[in-house]
This record gives sequence, C-alpha cells and structure tokens, in this order.
Amino acid sequence: MASNTDEPYFSNSKESRNIFLSNLLLFLLSQGSTAYLTGATENAKVSANTINQKTANNMNPRPSKHRKFDDLRDYGPFYYVGGTNGSDLIVNYCENRGWKRIFDNNRGDYIFKWSEYRLLSNYQNFRPGRQILNQIPNNRILTSKTGLCSSLKEYERIVIKYSKGVYSHKSIKLDEFFPESYRIDLPTDRQAFFDTFRDGQIWICKPANLQEGRGIFLLKSQEDLALFRAKVQSVEHNPVIKPSLYNSIIHRVVQRYVVRPLLLEGRKFDVRSYFLIACTKPFMAFFHHGYARSTCNIYDPRSDDLTSHLTNQFMQRKNPLYRGMKEETIWSMEQLNTYINRRYMKERHLPKDWVFTVFAKRMQEIMTICFNTAKGKLDSKLGYFDLIGCDFIVDQNFKVWLLEMNANPSLHRHCSALKDLIPQLVYEALDVVIEIFRKCNKGAYILPLQSVKEFVLIYNDCRPEQVLRPIRIGTTSSPIGKPPSQLCQRTLRRPVKKPLRRPSAIRSLTDDVAVEIKPLQKAVSMLTHGQLPVIARIQSLYCTEPKAKTNPFSSSLDGWTQLQANQLQVSKPLMMTTAFMSGLNKRFAATPQKSKSLESSLVSK
Repeated sequence: MASNTDEPYFSNSKESRNIFLSNLLLFLLSQGSTAYLTGATENAKVSANTINQKTANNMNPRPSKHRKFDDLRDYGPFYYVGGTNGSDLIVNYCENRGWKRIFDNNRGDYIFKWSEYRLLSNYQNFRPGRQILNQIPNNRILTSKTGLCSSLKEYERIVIKYSKGVYSHKSIKLDEFFPESYRIDLPTDRQAFFDTFRDGQIWICKPANLQEGRGIFLLKSQEDLALFRAKVQSVEHNPVIKPSLYNSIIHRVVQRYVVRPLLLEGRKFDVRSYFLIACTKPFMAFFHHGYARSTCNIYDPRSDDLTSHLTNQFMQRKNPLYRGMKEETIWSMEQLNTYINRRYMKERHLPKDWVFTVFAKRMQEIMTICFNTAKGKLDSKLGYFDLIGCDFIVDQNFKVWLLEMNANPSLHRHCSALKDLIPQLVYEALDVVIEIFRKCNKGAYILPLQSVKEFVLIYNDCRPEQVLRPIRIGTTSSPIGKPPSQLCQRTLRRPVKKPLRRPSAIRSLTDDVAVEIKPLQKAVSMLTHGQLPVIARIQSLYCTEPKAKTNPFSSSLDGWTQLQANQLQVSKPLMMTTAFMSGLNKRFAATPQKSKSLESSLVSK
C-alpha cells in the first residue's frame, strides 16, 4: 500500500519540485534568514536599475531575436522554409521565382515547403497536386539505420524465396554491398549478434535515428561486449526506464567494421553521394555525385580516438588538427578521380577514370536496389520529394560498400569544394522537382527533362506511352508551373458538344402512348439469342410514327393512369405465356411489332 501512495507523488515532477521549494523556504524562514532574503531582493533591484541605466545610455541596443510574423497584405504564391541547413539557398531560389516567404508553419496556403523537422501537420494538411513538400512521410524505412537494415534483409529473404536461391544477373547479394548488421531492439537479431561476435573483430554501434556521429562507439573485445550486453539487459528488463527512440541503448544497430578501407594519403575516407526522389506519383529517382570526406589522423584500426574512424565534419571539428587541415578533409570527385588514376590505375589494373565509370555505376545499382526494397511502402502523392545522402566506402580490393542513407543531408559550405557543389546541387534538384510536378499537373510527357544537367535518372516509373491525366483544368492550375512546350494530343483536344437528338417515338396500342426506342434497345440487349423470337411474335402491334408527338410522362395525371391501365391489359396475357418478360418494364411488354426488319434494326442499332 505504501508503494501505491508514493507512486503518484513521484510521478508528477512539477508538484514534487514545488513542494521541495516550499519546504526549503519554510526552513530558511525558521532559521532567521529573513534578512538574507531582504538583502537578495535589494541586490536584485540594484542590478535591474543598472541594466536600465545602461540601456538608456545606449541609443542602439543589441536587437533581440523575436519571431517574425507574416504580412497578411501580401499576395501569393507563398513558400515556407524552416531550419538552418541550407536555408539561405532555398530562400534565394524561391525569391528569384517571385514567391513570398511566410514564417507561420501552420499556414496551409503555401505552394512550396522546405522543413528540416518532421511535423504531423505537414502531412495532414498537405494537398497533393497543389503543393510541394521536401519530406516523404515514411522515408525512415530508408533513412534510419534500423529501417534500412530491415528493408534490405526483407529484400534478400524475398529474393531467395522466389528465385530458389539463384540470383539473377540484375540482383546483387546483400553481403556484397552491405556490411553484416544486426538490430539490437529485436531479440532474435540481438542474440545472433552476441553469438557471432569473436575476439579480434571490430563492430561499430550506431543509434537508430541520430546523425553527425553522435552516440557512436566501437566494440573491440569481450569486455566491451559484456558491458554493452549488461546495459541492454538493464534497459530491457527495467519497467521504470522507458526506452526512447533517440537516446536509448536498445534502439541501435551494430555493423561489422570495414577494417581494411582504401586510404587517401594514409587517411581513411568515404564518399557522400546524393539520391533524389524527385516525384512519388509516378516514382522518379536520380543520382548525383557528391564529395569525398577524409579524417585528419593517419588511419589506425586499433585507435580509440573516434576521429580516426568517423569522417563526418561534425566529428573532425573535435580534432586539434582540423583547423589547419580543413580543406584537405573534403575532396571533390575530380580530385578523387585524379588521385585514383595516378596512384592505383597501373598498380591495380583499373580502367581510366574508375571513379566516374565503375564506381559511379556501382553506386547507382546499390541505390536502385535500396529504392526497390522500400518503393512499395513509401507514400505516393504528387508533390512529395526527398533529397537523401548516401555514404559509401571502398575497401582495399576496390569493393564498394553502402554504410547508411541519411535524410536531410548537410548543405553547409565550409570548404571550397562544397561551395562549388552544394548550390548547384540544390538549384538543379529544385528545378527537376518543379518541372516534373508541372508536367504531371498539366498531363504532359515528363521526358525529356530540360532542367537535368548533372543528375542521372536511375529509376523511372512513368513509361513513355503512359501519359498522366491533368489534375486541374482551367483557372485552377498551379501557380508554380509555366505552360508546357509540348502537351499530349489528348490534353489539346477540346470537348465538342454533340447536338441533342430528337427521340424517335414509336406508336403503341393507343394514340396517346409514345415510347422512346433507346430504353427498348437496352432491354432487348439484356435478352439471350434464344429469347429474341418471342419479341418478333409481338411486333405486329407496332405501326408508324404518331401524328401527334405527345409524351404521357409530361401530361396530366389522368393520362398517366390511362397509360397504366392500357399497359396492364396487354401485358397480363403476355406475362402468362412468356415468363422471361416479367423482369422487364411493363411498357416494353406492351409494344410488339410484326415487321421482321424491326428486329434486325433493333439489334443493329
């Protein structure tokens, strides 16, 4: 019972803090600290007066950061940019197109939105075909460590199951491009890793959803494994600790470390390439070259310094050598290609320009495989796009390995190589996205794309003979697009109004009854071939067109009752002899004709 009464007390942290402060105040008052409190109050007043005096003397005080508000008098089109990762490039691009910036993330009248953070409101209020958003809602199946690991393993399981273990020439085995990985949050994967680990091996442990090298450590010995195993078990079996998706020890991936990587002047490096999902309806994906990132220290696999193992700039800034070697840690792909040609082409019998031929093709194949594993699970709406950073490493045998795929890749430009690459990458990516969006909206042919320069199309779900229907017609077209140069013939064809035909009337048993022939044709079409002679038996009652073209359905109530009575008198004996006519309308049962040519005309019409 005591535990039950104490549980709500400690569950509310604010209440416990207030009670603690009130008890502390009572204790100070009981000890005669009234003078101390009075002195502290006077000191606070003096400091406040000093600050006010300095502010009054300074005519230009430092401006305080405050939230910017939108000018409601502006007219669109509007765009929203959130965050600081390359935001100046996005703002510059949108301003050059004449768009107006808004600062309220909850507004829904934008046409373009670039946001670093995932908010549920971004997807709930999204209007497909009218807005563009730089986030695919469930892209974590590719961009998180756990999601990518599960997607690739599922891909391998399906390939083995349906190909009976025989890989086709287009398929690549998982262990040929992705290092052996295990998810710690899955008990089966966790136990498999504990059974696989041996002394002398190096495994790298990464958080599932963090970037920039945060939370990464290495497992090199049985002591490291035992300590890691104890932490995982303490979190798993402790009901008080609620595992978090970001900082918990259990939401991690362990990956086999590539011990013998290819080195640049004795330093470890990897390659950041870009994968652009320009459209999700239809799916269109592109590849773009990036840059090479190297460490400051000479590579030593047994070193405990993480800056010798992790190449990203966030970790390299912690190295004391970074200030003098900042430009050497980032190489352009042209520099890397020149180094490979000079250093390894003759020694390893590599083809010339190996970076732009063999290496680039291999990266594109791996990206396509990863995209195929997750394509069926991604949200498909016109207007979604995503720019993903892919990290590759090359070992000493020139074998290409995929390490991870990251959402919201860094767009900072702190080196000369990045100052030339990043602006061109961002501007061309936005041009491609908007051109595809505009053509899909207008129903035009997507290919060829006029804005593609450095991007390479590696996946296209829109066939050349397939033309999408335009989403909006007339004045409701999107302000993003310009009129396309070439539209398909179907969209250029205007609807032609057909002239109304006068319904051909057929005289029935009475002069006051006129029945349209079109409903009769529909009724006859529902009959089988063997039932058509029955219609011929009752055609003798038909005659020529009526002299007075009257419509009983628009006449008075007396005419309508008279029509019903006439129909019932004729249809009763007919329904007794031909049971199949009971499902038809009674007015059709009362309109036979004797002419043989009428039957053929009804069938032909």
